[in-house]
Amino acid sequence: MSTRSPKNDRELRALDELIEEITVDPYGDDEQLWAFRQAFEDEVPLPADGFVIGEPVSLMAVDYDGNERRGLTARCRREDGSKYVVAAPDVVLPQASAGARYIAAYRQPSLSALHARLWIVPLAAWTF
Repeated sequence: MSTRSPKNDRELRALDELIEEITVDPYGDDEQLWAFRQAFEDEVPLPADGFVIGEPVSLMAVDYDGNERRGLTARCRREDGSKYVVAAPDVVLPQASAGARYIAAYRQPSLSALHARLWIVPLAAWTF
């Protein structure tokens, strides 16, 4: 018996469609990350209110510096004015916002597999 609801299936399909739309032209992991960064810039109004580990923040920018292992980063500002950078998936935005949709798409397993592949080191390469 499946625990997934039709609503969840629709939401997952919508996220898959968004991922496909963003990554249709890019070739390779690096270009896909640049495409996601550009999609955030084009489609997500910033600054946006959100949370990082329960702390209220303003999301100021989503960026990619070319480091595939790091992926997308989020520049945030706390209420006291201090600024810091976190991994983009660590930011939680209001569910109805465009930003939440794009972060959810970026978190999807199909894209997360891209990051997992980059961290795998063959056992033969380890030194003990």
